Amino acid sequence: MLNIKRFACTGLAAILVVSLPACGKDKSSGYTPLPEEDDTVYNISLCQDEDSDYYNNISQGFNDALTDLFGSAHVNVTTMVANNTIGTDSICADYVTGGTDLIFANGKKSLSSAATATEDIPIVGAAVMDYQSVLHLATASDSSWNKKTGTNVTGISSKPNLEEQLSLLIEATPDLQSVGLLYNPEDTDGIYQNVLLEKYLDQAGIPWKEYALPSDDIDSSISDELTDATAIAPTKQIASSVTEGSNNDVVSFAGNDLLSGIFSPSSAHVASTSATWTPDLSIANAEPLAADASLEDIVQYACNECSVLFLPAESQLTSEVRTIVDIATASGTRTVGGDASLGQETLVSMYKDPYAMGYAAGKMVYRILVDGADPGDIKITNSPAENVKLYNASRAESLGMTFPKSFHEINDYFANYEIGSTTTRISSDDTAE
Repeated sequence: MLNIKRFACTGLAAILVVSLPACGKDKSSGYTPLPEEDDTVYNISLCQDEDSDYYNNISQGFNDALTDLFGSAHVNVTTMVANNTIGTDSICADYVTGGTDLIFANGKKSLSSAATATEDIPIVGAAVMDYQSVLHLATASDSSWNKKTGTNVTGISSKPNLEEQLSLLIEATPDLQSVGLLYNPEDTDGIYQNVLLEKYLDQAGIPWKEYALPSDDIDSSISDELTDATAIAPTKQIASSVTEGSNNDVVSFAGNDLLSGIFSPSSAHVASTSATWTPDLSIANAEPLAADASLEDIVQYACNECSVLFLPAESQLTSEVRTIVDIATASGTRTVGGDASLGQETLVSMYKDPYAMGYAAGKMVYRILVDGADPGDIKITNSPAENVKLYNASRAESLGMTFPKSFHEINDYFANYEIGSTTTRISSDDTAE
């Protein structure tokens, strides 16, 4: 696990969080902290998928934003984290019964539970890649959606910037001829990212081919067990998407709730190939892969056909990433990871500080509770955190590659990076200097 600096913290009940040094302050924003003579206290309820660095950092950013914007005297935050004894359904149902003013849903399960529990109380989400799928807001295409739910829900999306991922992929592959897109058939969030990336590859005229890989890193039971989420990547959950392979018609069966249906393996996606793929890119006289081909055989096949392999963020292939990258590196094939967790093994990757996602969600809460904005009219936005380009020195050395100063060596970067240090915080009566 990467060595990310941690600090003692206070003010976030029930979970272990990562605190921050003093961040930059923005005194010119349009947010006006509530005056001391105002005795309003807002009751805000936080539901979190699990106790892990990734989600805890988001919650810390959220709580810091509330303190900065409202002032600590004006907010009362109740925090509950799902575990083996209590799930997100129960937590959100209790919040609704208790008459909370707003629910902050930190994670896919929390968002689905909150949206099921109430259609009236405002909900702000975070750590959710595809709001359309979780809320079942299917549209003709992802690009036709106006990013507004039209319900009591808004939030910050964790969907990566696929256009920047394409640029990263090109920078990492000097002799780029074709791209291999890896995925697990049950990982519809991974499929969702690949389908979006394919559109950019088509626009750039770059041939691509999908390769479905088996994986043991799947939680098809959607249990509340703790997972291997870290400060740089969330748990590897399954979530349906409104793109190809999605199952948006979820039916509850006896003994199963709606939430388990949403997160059950639901992909019907079949590996496809771009229209620009030419016969010379395929392996000459090669036998087709057997239906029961191993992960190693499929990866080697992909390396023989492609200049670079892409692994989508929050991938179900995380547990196999070292095996995949070892094969690729030995074949001289570059590898791109959609997040920094994968980047511990891949040649290059992208990183976004999760703290910024929580802080941005806190700003939405102010707009809803103080300014009176309707959540359904507030666009779902992406995290404002900077995308940091990372490379793995050992993989680069094996491939005889060097990277410009616009890239950071992944181990060096996280040895010195402080979570939240790049987020510009808003001054309030409690934090103004």
